[in-house]
Amino acid sequence: MFSYLEHIVKAWQFTFPCFGLGHLLPISTVHTISFGFWLRVTSEETNSHATSAAMRDAPVHFTPLERERSDFRLFHLHPGFDGDVISGSLKCHTLGPARKSFEALSYVWGGTGDCATILVDDTPVSVTKSLEAALRHLRFPDSHRTNWVDYICINQGDIEERNQQVAMMGLIYEQATSVLVWLGEATPNTVVGMKVLGYFANEPRPQPHPIWEHYPSSVVQAGLLDIMNRSWFQRIWVVQEVGRSGTAVLICGQHKVKWQSNDSVAVGRFIRMIKYAEILPQWEQMGLGTVNMQPLLDMLDLQIGNQLDRSWGGTHRTAPDILDVAHSMRHKLCTDRRDKVFGLFGLFEHMWVYDGFKPDYNMTTTQMYEALQKIAFT
Repeated sequence: MFSYLEHIVKAWQFTFPCFGLGHLLPISTVHTISFGFWLRVTSEETNSHATSAAMRDAPVHFTPLERERSDFRLFHLHPGFDGDVISGSLKCHTLGPARKSFEALSYVWGGTGDCATILVDDTPVSVTKSLEAALRHLRFPDSHRTNWVDYICINQGDIEERNQQVAMMGLIYEQATSVLVWLGEATPNTVVGMKVLGYFANEPRPQPHPIWEHYPSSVVQAGLLDIMNRSWFQRIWVVQEVGRSGTAVLICGQHKVKWQSNDSVAVGRFIRMIKYAEILPQWEQMGLGTVNMQPLLDMLDLQIGNQLDRSWGGTHRTAPDILDVAHSMRHKLCTDRRDKVFGLFGLFEHMWVYDGFKPDYNMTTTQMYEALQKIAFT
Protein backbone atom coordinates (compact mmCIF):
# COMPACT_ATOMS: atom_id res chain seq x y z
CA MET A 1 0.00 0.00 0.00
CA PHE A 2 1.39 3.36 -0.96
CA SER A 3 0.81 6.82 0.40
CA TYR A 4 2.07 9.91 -1.36
CA LEU A 5 2.82 13.41 -0.11
CA GLU A 6 3.28 15.94 -2.86
CA HIS A 7 4.00 19.59 -2.28
CA ILE A 8 5.87 22.41 -4.06
CA VAL A 9 8.26 24.19 -1.72
CA LYS A 10 11.09 26.69 -1.87
CA ALA A 11 14.68 25.45 -1.71
CA TRP A 12 15.49 24.52 1.86
CA GLN A 13 17.19 21.81 3.92
CA PHE A 14 15.66 19.57 6.59
CA THR A 15 16.28 16.42 8.63
CA PHE A 16 13.93 13.43 8.24
CA PRO A 17 14.50 10.83 11.04
CA CYS A 18 13.74 7.21 10.16
CA PHE A 19 10.40 5.94 11.52
CA GLY A 20 10.02 8.94 13.78
CA LEU A 21 12.62 7.53 16.15
CA GLY A 22 15.22 10.25 15.84
CA HIS A 23 15.37 10.60 19.60
CA LEU A 24 16.35 6.92 19.90
CA LEU A 25 18.29 6.15 16.74
CA PRO A 26 21.36 8.17 15.76
CA ILE A 27 20.19 8.26 12.15
CA SER A 28 19.02 11.08 9.99
CA THR A 29 18.95 11.80 6.30
CA VAL A 30 19.40 15.32 4.99
CA HIS A 31 17.38 16.21 1.91
CA THR A 32 17.71 19.35 -0.23
CA ILE A 33 14.57 20.21 -2.16
CA SER A 34 14.63 22.80 -4.92
CA PHE A 35 11.73 24.98 -5.93
CA GLY A 36 9.54 23.41 -8.56
CA PHE A 37 10.30 19.78 -7.74
CA TRP A 38 7.86 17.33 -6.25
CA LEU A 39 8.63 15.53 -3.00
CA ARG A 40 7.27 11.96 -2.95
CA VAL A 41 7.30 10.09 0.37
CA THR A 42 6.51 6.40 -0.05
CA SER A 43 5.40 3.85 2.52
CA GLU A 44 5.33 0.23 1.36
CA GLU A 45 4.52 -3.08 3.00
CA THR A 46 7.63 -5.24 2.88
CA ASN A 47 7.51 -9.02 3.14
CA SER A 48 10.77 -9.83 1.37
CA HIS A 49 13.98 -11.22 2.76
CA ALA A 50 15.74 -9.46 -0.09
CA THR A 51 14.56 -5.89 0.49
CA SER A 52 14.65 -5.57 4.25
CA ALA A 53 17.93 -3.66 4.51
CA ALA A 54 16.12 -0.43 3.69
CA MET A 55 14.04 -0.70 6.85
CA ARG A 56 16.55 -1.35 9.61
CA ASP A 57 19.24 1.30 9.87
CA ALA A 58 20.13 0.83 13.55
CA PRO A 59 23.83 -0.01 14.12
CA VAL A 60 23.37 -3.56 15.42
CA HIS A 61 26.72 -5.27 15.90
CA PHE A 62 26.57 -8.58 14.06
CA THR A 63 29.25 -11.07 15.00
CA PRO A 64 30.52 -12.53 11.69
CA LEU A 65 29.26 -16.03 10.93
CA GLU A 66 31.56 -18.95 10.18
CA ARG A 67 29.80 -19.93 6.97
CA GLU A 68 31.81 -23.10 6.45
CA ARG A 69 30.27 -24.44 9.68
CA SER A 70 26.66 -23.53 8.81
CA ASP A 71 26.57 -20.93 11.56
CA PHE A 72 23.48 -18.88 12.22
CA ARG A 73 22.26 -16.51 14.92
CA LEU A 74 19.53 -17.02 17.49
CA PHE A 75 17.59 -14.30 19.27
CA HIS A 76 17.39 -14.90 23.01
CA LEU A 77 14.18 -13.09 23.97
CA HIS A 78 14.46 -11.67 27.48
CA PRO A 79 11.61 -12.18 29.98
CA GLY A 80 9.25 -9.32 30.66
CA PHE A 81 5.71 -8.15 31.24
CA ASP A 82 3.22 -6.40 28.96
CA GLY A 83 4.41 -2.87 29.65
CA ASP A 84 8.12 -3.65 29.25
CA VAL A 85 10.10 -2.89 26.11
CA ILE A 86 10.91 -6.02 24.09
CA SER A 87 14.59 -6.86 24.47
CA GLY A 88 16.94 -9.70 23.68
CA SER A 89 20.42 -10.68 22.60
CA LEU A 90 21.95 -12.34 19.54
CA LYS A 91 24.28 -15.32 19.79
CA CYS A 92 25.92 -17.44 17.12
CA HIS A 93 25.22 -21.18 16.94
CA THR A 94 25.88 -23.99 14.47
CA LEU A 95 23.29 -26.23 12.85
CA GLY A 96 24.01 -29.90 13.39
CA PRO A 97 23.40 -32.94 15.61
CA ALA A 98 24.38 -31.08 18.79
CA ARG A 99 22.20 -28.12 17.88
CA LYS A 100 20.77 -25.59 20.30
CA SER A 101 17.09 -26.02 21.16
CA PHE A 102 15.12 -23.17 19.59
CA GLU A 103 11.82 -22.19 18.00
CA ALA A 104 11.44 -20.51 14.61
CA LEU A 105 8.96 -17.72 13.97
CA SER A 106 6.80 -17.58 10.84
CA TYR A 107 4.94 -14.31 10.40
CA VAL A 108 4.02 -11.52 8.00
CA TRP A 109 6.29 -8.53 8.35
CA GLY A 110 3.51 -5.98 7.83
CA GLY A 111 3.81 -2.34 6.82
CA THR A 112 7.10 -0.57 7.46
CA GLY A 113 5.41 2.80 7.91
CA ASP A 114 4.10 1.97 11.39
CA CYS A 115 6.92 0.63 13.53
CA ALA A 116 7.91 -0.05 17.12
CA THR A 117 11.27 -0.12 18.87
CA ILE A 118 12.87 -3.13 20.51
CA LEU A 119 16.32 -3.55 22.03
CA VAL A 120 18.78 -5.98 20.46
CA ASP A 121 21.97 -6.22 22.52
CA ASP A 122 20.95 -2.92 24.12
CA THR A 123 20.72 -1.25 20.69
CA PRO A 124 17.36 0.32 19.71
CA VAL A 125 16.06 -1.35 16.54
CA SER A 126 12.97 -0.39 14.58
CA VAL A 127 10.71 -3.35 13.70
CA THR A 128 7.22 -3.60 12.31
CA LYS A 129 4.27 -3.62 14.67
CA SER A 130 3.51 -7.17 13.53
CA LEU A 131 6.87 -8.49 14.71
CA GLU A 132 6.75 -6.50 17.94
CA ALA A 133 3.29 -7.91 18.71
CA ALA A 134 4.47 -11.46 17.99
CA LEU A 135 7.46 -11.13 20.31
CA ARG A 136 5.29 -9.57 23.00
CA HIS A 137 2.91 -12.54 22.92
CA LEU A 138 5.75 -15.09 22.80
CA ARG A 139 7.75 -13.56 25.64
CA PHE A 140 7.75 -15.43 28.94
CA PRO A 141 7.35 -13.41 32.15
CA ASP A 142 10.13 -15.16 34.06
CA SER A 143 12.46 -16.98 31.64
CA HIS A 144 14.27 -16.53 28.34
CA ARG A 145 12.89 -17.88 25.08
CA THR A 146 15.20 -18.76 22.20
CA ASN A 147 13.92 -17.98 18.70
CA TRP A 148 15.07 -17.71 15.13
CA VAL A 149 13.55 -14.56 13.63
CA ASP A 150 14.64 -13.79 10.07
CA TYR A 151 14.57 -9.99 10.35
CA ILE A 152 16.60 -9.90 13.55
CA CYS A 153 18.97 -12.83 13.04
CA ILE A 154 20.17 -12.09 9.49
CA ASN A 155 22.44 -9.15 8.72
CA GLN A 156 20.20 -7.71 6.03
CA GLY A 157 22.90 -5.32 4.86
CA ASP A 158 25.27 -8.15 3.88
CA ILE A 159 24.12 -9.68 0.60
CA GLU A 160 26.49 -12.64 0.79
CA GLU A 161 25.31 -13.51 4.29
CA ARG A 162 21.69 -13.09 3.22
CA ASN A 163 22.22 -15.47 0.29
CA GLN A 164 23.81 -18.07 2.56
CA GLN A 165 21.21 -17.76 5.32
CA VAL A 166 18.24 -17.91 2.91
CA ALA A 167 19.74 -21.10 1.47
CA MET A 168 19.84 -22.52 5.03
CA MET A 169 16.31 -21.51 6.00
CA GLY A 170 14.69 -24.82 5.17
CA LEU A 171 17.13 -26.62 7.47
CA ILE A 172 16.66 -23.98 10.17
CA TYR A 173 12.89 -24.48 10.18
CA GLU A 174 13.30 -28.26 10.07
CA GLN A 175 15.67 -28.33 13.06
CA ALA A 176 13.57 -25.95 15.17
CA THR A 177 11.70 -27.69 17.98
CA SER A 178 8.58 -25.98 16.66
CA VAL A 179 7.57 -23.40 14.09
CA LEU A 180 5.45 -20.68 15.67
CA VAL A 181 3.00 -19.25 13.14
CA TRP A 182 1.95 -15.77 14.22
CA LEU A 183 -1.36 -14.88 12.55
CA GLY A 184 -1.82 -11.60 14.42
CA GLU A 185 -3.90 -10.20 17.22
CA ALA A 186 -7.19 -11.87 18.14
CA THR A 187 -10.61 -10.41 17.40
CA PRO A 188 -13.94 -11.30 19.04
CA ASN A 189 -14.43 -13.89 16.25
CA THR A 190 -11.07 -15.60 16.66
CA VAL A 191 -11.87 -18.02 19.47
CA VAL A 192 -14.52 -20.01 17.58
CA GLY A 193 -12.44 -20.14 14.40
CA MET A 194 -9.46 -21.52 16.31
CA LYS A 195 -11.65 -24.05 18.13
CA VAL A 196 -12.88 -25.42 14.80
CA LEU A 197 -9.32 -25.69 13.46
CA GLY A 198 -8.27 -27.36 16.71
CA TYR A 199 -11.05 -29.91 16.20
CA PHE A 200 -9.75 -30.68 12.69
CA ALA A 201 -6.14 -30.93 13.88
CA ASN A 202 -6.57 -33.02 17.01
CA GLU A 203 -9.66 -35.25 16.75
CA PRO A 204 -8.84 -38.78 15.55
CA ARG A 205 -12.07 -39.01 13.54
CA PRO A 206 -15.27 -37.01 12.92
CA GLN A 207 -17.57 -36.76 15.92
CA PRO A 208 -21.38 -37.26 15.80
CA HIS A 209 -21.85 -33.62 16.78
CA PRO A 210 -18.81 -31.65 15.56
CA ILE A 211 -17.86 -28.48 17.36
CA TRP A 212 -19.20 -26.12 14.69
CA GLU A 213 -22.72 -27.38 15.39
CA HIS A 214 -22.45 -25.98 18.94
CA TYR A 215 -22.52 -22.36 17.73
CA PRO A 216 -24.80 -20.26 15.52
CA SER A 217 -23.82 -20.56 11.87
CA SER A 218 -23.00 -16.84 11.62
CA VAL A 219 -20.55 -17.15 14.53
CA VAL A 220 -18.76 -20.15 13.01
CA GLN A 221 -18.60 -18.51 9.61
CA ALA A 222 -17.20 -15.28 11.08
CA GLY A 223 -14.66 -17.23 13.13
CA LEU A 224 -13.32 -19.26 10.22
CA LEU A 225 -13.21 -16.24 7.93
CA ASP A 226 -11.33 -14.35 10.63
CA ILE A 227 -8.57 -16.98 10.53
CA MET A 228 -8.50 -17.98 6.87
CA ASN A 229 -8.49 -14.40 5.59
CA ARG A 230 -5.31 -13.55 7.51
CA SER A 231 -2.51 -12.32 5.27
CA TRP A 232 -0.16 -15.08 6.52
CA PHE A 233 -1.93 -17.55 4.21
CA GLN A 234 -1.14 -15.37 1.18
CA ARG A 235 2.63 -15.09 1.79
CA ILE A 236 5.15 -17.06 -0.28
CA TRP A 237 7.71 -17.55 2.50
CA VAL A 238 5.36 -19.53 4.74
CA VAL A 239 5.35 -22.36 2.21
CA GLN A 240 8.82 -23.60 3.16
CA GLU A 241 8.60 -22.38 6.76
CA VAL A 242 5.68 -24.66 7.54
CA GLY A 243 6.53 -27.26 4.92
CA ARG A 244 9.81 -28.12 6.68
CA SER A 245 8.49 -27.85 10.24
CA GLY A 246 8.45 -30.78 12.67
CA THR A 247 5.81 -29.27 14.92
CA ALA A 248 3.63 -26.36 13.83
CA VAL A 249 1.71 -24.04 16.16
CA LEU A 250 -0.84 -21.59 14.80
CA ILE A 251 -1.06 -18.61 17.16
CA CYS A 252 -3.69 -15.89 17.02
CA GLY A 253 -3.56 -13.66 20.07
CA GLN A 254 -3.72 -16.04 23.04
CA HIS A 255 -5.30 -18.88 21.02
CA LYS A 256 -3.22 -21.79 19.67
CA VAL A 257 -3.63 -24.86 17.46
CA LYS A 258 -0.74 -27.35 17.44
CA TRP A 259 -0.02 -30.45 15.35
CA GLN A 260 2.88 -32.79 14.53
CA SER A 261 3.68 -31.61 11.02
CA ASN A 262 6.42 -34.16 10.27
CA ASP A 263 4.01 -37.05 10.90
CA SER A 264 2.40 -37.78 7.53
CA VAL A 265 -0.34 -39.86 9.17
CA ALA A 266 -1.33 -37.04 11.55
CA VAL A 267 -1.20 -34.43 8.78
CA GLY A 268 -3.18 -36.66 6.45
CA ARG A 269 -5.87 -37.05 9.11
CA PHE A 270 -5.96 -33.26 9.56
CA ILE A 271 -6.55 -32.90 5.80
CA ARG A 272 -9.25 -35.58 5.70
CA MET A 273 -11.09 -34.04 8.65
CA ILE A 274 -11.37 -30.76 6.75
CA LYS A 275 -12.36 -32.44 3.48
CA TYR A 276 -14.99 -34.59 5.17
CA ALA A 277 -16.51 -31.56 6.89
CA GLU A 278 -16.66 -29.64 3.62
CA ILE A 279 -18.74 -32.32 1.87
CA LEU A 280 -21.30 -32.61 4.69
CA PRO A 281 -24.79 -31.16 4.05
CA GLN A 282 -24.62 -29.46 7.46
CA TRP A 283 -21.51 -27.54 6.40
CA GLU A 284 -23.31 -26.15 3.36
CA GLN A 285 -26.53 -25.51 5.27
CA MET A 286 -24.65 -23.39 7.79
CA GLY A 287 -23.18 -21.29 4.97
CA LEU A 288 -19.64 -22.48 5.67
CA GLY A 289 -19.05 -23.28 2.02
CA THR A 290 -18.18 -19.60 1.63
CA VAL A 291 -15.03 -20.12 3.71
CA ASN A 292 -11.99 -20.92 1.55
CA MET A 293 -10.05 -23.62 3.39
CA GLN A 294 -7.81 -24.33 0.39
CA PRO A 295 -4.79 -22.27 1.54
CA LEU A 296 -4.58 -24.37 4.71
CA LEU A 297 -5.10 -27.61 2.75
CA ASP A 298 -2.31 -26.62 0.36
CA MET A 299 0.07 -26.04 3.29
CA LEU A 300 -0.80 -29.36 4.88
CA ASP A 301 -0.39 -31.17 1.56
CA LEU A 302 3.10 -29.73 1.24
CA GLN A 303 3.94 -31.06 4.71
CA ILE A 304 3.08 -34.53 3.45
CA GLY A 305 4.97 -33.91 0.22
CA ASN A 306 8.07 -33.03 2.22
CA GLN A 307 8.00 -36.52 3.76
CA LEU A 308 7.89 -38.29 0.41
CA ASP A 309 10.90 -40.03 -1.12
CA ARG A 310 12.72 -39.91 2.23
CA SER A 311 14.78 -42.83 3.50
CA TRP A 312 12.30 -43.82 6.20
CA GLY A 313 9.83 -45.44 3.83
CA GLY A 314 8.40 -45.81 0.36
CA THR A 315 5.39 -44.22 -1.23
CA HIS A 316 3.24 -44.57 -4.34
CA ARG A 317 3.21 -40.82 -4.82
CA THR A 318 6.05 -38.84 -6.42
CA ALA A 319 7.23 -35.83 -4.47
CA PRO A 320 6.63 -32.49 -6.24
CA ASP A 321 9.69 -30.65 -7.51
CA ILE A 322 10.42 -26.93 -7.29
CA LEU A 323 8.62 -26.18 -10.57
CA ASP A 324 5.48 -28.01 -9.36
CA VAL A 325 5.41 -26.04 -6.11
CA ALA A 326 6.32 -22.71 -7.75
CA HIS A 327 3.37 -23.21 -10.10
CA SER A 328 0.87 -24.19 -7.41
CA MET A 329 2.01 -21.29 -5.20
CA ARG A 330 2.37 -18.71 -7.98
CA HIS A 331 -0.44 -16.54 -6.57
CA LYS A 332 1.30 -16.13 -3.19
CA LEU A 333 2.51 -12.63 -2.41
CA CYS A 334 6.04 -11.27 -2.08
CA THR A 335 7.69 -7.94 -2.74
CA ASP A 336 10.69 -9.26 -4.66
CA ARG A 337 9.76 -11.38 -7.69
CA ARG A 338 12.84 -13.56 -7.14
CA ASP A 339 11.30 -14.78 -3.88
CA LYS A 340 8.66 -16.62 -5.92
CA VAL A 341 11.44 -19.22 -6.35
CA PHE A 342 14.03 -18.40 -3.67
CA GLY A 343 11.29 -18.52 -1.03
CA LEU A 344 10.71 -22.19 -1.89
CA PHE A 345 14.33 -23.33 -2.02
CA GLY A 346 14.30 -24.66 1.54
CA LEU A 347 11.87 -27.39 0.50
CA PHE A 348 14.37 -28.84 -1.97
CA GLU A 349 17.89 -27.93 -0.83
CA HIS A 350 18.44 -31.50 0.39
CA MET A 351 18.04 -32.90 -3.15
CA TRP A 352 21.23 -33.38 -5.19
CA VAL A 353 19.64 -32.15 -8.41
CA TYR A 354 19.53 -28.62 -6.92
CA ASP A 355 23.21 -28.51 -5.93
CA GLY A 356 23.93 -25.97 -8.67
CA PHE A 357 20.99 -23.74 -7.80
CA LYS A 358 21.24 -21.47 -4.77
CA PRO A 359 19.47 -18.25 -3.75
CA ASP A 360 21.60 -15.36 -5.00
CA TYR A 361 20.25 -11.83 -4.76
CA ASN A 362 22.99 -10.63 -7.08
CA MET A 363 20.99 -12.35 -9.86
CA THR A 364 18.44 -10.45 -11.88
CA THR A 365 14.95 -11.91 -12.11
CA THR A 366 15.68 -13.05 -15.67
CA GLN A 367 18.89 -14.80 -14.59
CA MET A 368 17.02 -16.52 -11.76
CA TYR A 369 14.40 -17.95 -14.14
CA GLU A 370 17.12 -19.06 -16.57
CA ALA A 371 18.81 -20.95 -13.72
CA LEU A 372 15.47 -22.51 -12.75
CA GLN A 373 14.89 -23.59 -16.35
CA LYS A 374 18.18 -25.50 -16.39
CA ILE A 375 17.28 -27.64 -13.39
CA ALA A 376 13.59 -28.02 -14.28
CA PHE A 377 14.28 -29.47 -17.71
CA THR A 378 17.33 -31.65 -17.15
